[in-house]
Amino acid sequence: MNNTTRITARVTPQIQELLARAAAISGVSSINSFILSAAVDRAKDIIAKESILNLSQRDSMLFLEALENPKENNKLRDAFLEYNS
Repeated sequence: MNNTTRITARVTPQIQELLARAAAISGVSSINSFILSAAVDRAKDIIAKESILNLSQRDSMLFLEALENPKENNKLRDAFLEYNS
């Protein structure tokens, strides 16, 4: 049984030539392999960027301060105690 699916795209002859040329320069065996490789790389980059939190230096320091010296939160403590009882 084959566990793959097909993805298709219609392109102009100019785009097909562009992709074929890039695939050949890259040493990839086919346009499909080139497109798949490029799309997977781009998808990984997009997902990685989504998981990164960018903070200014000031915000980074405030965040670290909050982690190192958290303010007492009675509601959170009570919920924790209730959950563990």
